[in-house]
Amino acid sequence: MTDDELRALFKIPDPITSDEFSRRTGKSEPSVRKLIERRLLPLATEREIMGENGSSYRLFILWNEWLEMVYEMTQQLPPERYDWKRAWYKRVKKLREDLGVPYRLGEEDKAA
Repeated sequence: MTDDELRALFKIPDPITSDEFSRRTGKSEPSVRKLIERRLLPLATEREIMGENGSSYRLFILWNEWLEMVYEMTQQLPPERYDWKRAWYKRVKKLREDLGVPYRLGEEDKAA
C-alpha cells in the first residue's frame, strides 16, 4: 500500500464502546467514563455513525482518531495500538492450555 492509501485507511472511523476502550487501553471503566463526560476523547453518536437508525444518545469512542491524537502529541504510536491484542492472545492461550483445548482442530488425533 502507498502512504496515501494508508492515510486514507487510517481516516476511517473505528467506533468502539467504552468497555472496549477500557480493554484496549487498560484504563478502568470509571476513568474512561470520566474522560467521556469531560469530552476528552473523540466521540460520535450512534446516529452520526450509522445514520437515522442509530440512537442519538449512545456514544462511541473513535479509536483511530484517538490514536492519531496521541501520535500528534507524542510523535509516537501508543502501545495500546498493538499491545491490547497481544495481551488478549496471551490470555486466550493460557485459558486454552488450562482447559486442555488443542490449538487447532484435530491436533489431538495427530498426537495420539
